[in-house]
Amino acid sequence: MEALLAGTRSTLPFAYLPLPFQMSVLQNDSLPTERDFDPWHGNLDAQSAWRNFGGLTLDETHAKFRENPLYYQEDFMFMGGTAFEYYFSVVEDHLRGESSSEGDDDREAWILAHCIRTQFDGENLVRVRHLAPRVLELANYVRDNIGRFGADDNEHQRVADAWTELVDHVEAAIEP
Repeated sequence: MEALLAGTRSTLPFAYLPLPFQMSVLQNDSLPTERDFDPWHGNLDAQSAWRNFGGLTLDETHAKFRENPLYYQEDFMFMGGTAFEYYFSVVEDHLRGESSSEGDDDREAWILAHCIRTQFDGENLVRVRHLAPRVLELANYVRDNIGRFGADDNEHQRVADAWTELVDHVEAAIEP
């Protein structure tokens, strides 16, 4: 577990993480199923996420998301927790990666903060709560590098506020 969190600035105690889910992504190499994307059996937005990413490996999903992040961003809000858990690195890598449009837009940082927040609610929480240290580290990264996420001070503030609200929400959601 220490290797998983190496390099993060998070100070979350491991007591917040439910043991069966601490390493679930690392223990399960199979791709998320349609039910993992849509555990609600018929959610139209979850089904859209399935059509966009279902059956794709992480590498394939990274490539597809890079083609048009504006189009695919909300899929991370509506996919089920198990699918989100599997594909979360796509969000991390997108926000940390290089952008040819740096300064022109927020690189989907504002909406992605809301997508992650949605995953830390309701029945998805049990599947994603072990991602909290990574989410908090990503929030630190976005806020520490806010100049990469927007064209002006107003947009920078809007993005920073979304990630601050996300941190507050995640910390409250994982409190014992």
